[in-house]
Amino acid sequence: MKTPADTKVPYALRETEQNPAKNYMAKIAAEHIKDGDIVMLDASTSACCVVPHLAELKNIIAITSGAKTALLLAQYGITNICTGGRMINKSFSYIGSDAVATLSRYNADVAIFSCRGLSYDGIPSDSSAEENDIRRAMMRRSKKQILLCDGRKIGKVYLNNLCEPEELDEIISDAKLPKGAVKK
Repeated sequence: MKTPADTKVPYALRETEQNPAKNYMAKIAAEHIKDGDIVMLDASTSACCVVPHLAELKNIIAITSGAKTALLLAQYGITNICTGGRMINKSFSYIGSDAVATLSRYNADVAIFSCRGLSYDGIPSDSSAEENDIRRAMMRRSKKQILLCDGRKIGKVYLNNLCEPEELDEIISDAKLPKGAVKK
C-alpha cells in the first residue's frame, strides 16, 4: 500500500499510537544493551520507549537525534549526547548535515530506530528522507542495527527507503514479520 509522500506525523499523535506494542518492543530491544554500552536512538516514539528500560543499566551513554528523547534520558539520569542540527518542529527530530556530522564522530554498540512502513519484501521506509539520513548515519556507526516496527506498519511503503533487509541485525515487532524481513 503506497502512502502520501513526505507526510510528517506530529510527535504528539505518534506518542499515543500503539503504546502497548511500543512498550513490548522497547523491552525486547533493551535486552540487547548491557552495562557500559553506547546506544544510538533516533527521534521515533518507539525508540523513546526504550529509555525507561535503560535506567537499570550502569555507565550507559545514549546518542540521540530526538529532543524529547534527550530530555527523557536526562530525567532518568542517563548520560546522553544530542546530535543537534535543524529541528523538524512536528517530530522534535534533529536532521541535516550538523546532525550527521555529530553522529560521524561517535561509535556505538547498538542503534535502535523505527520507520513508518515495512514492505512485504522487508524494506523499511519513511516519509522523511532527512530522518532516514540520520538513521543511516547511526547504522554506519553502530555494531548492531535494530529496527522497531509495530504491526500496523507492515505492508506500508513510504517515499524514502531506509535500507535493505540484510543491513539490519534484527527487526523487533509485535506482529508476524513478512517473509522478506525474516533473516535466513
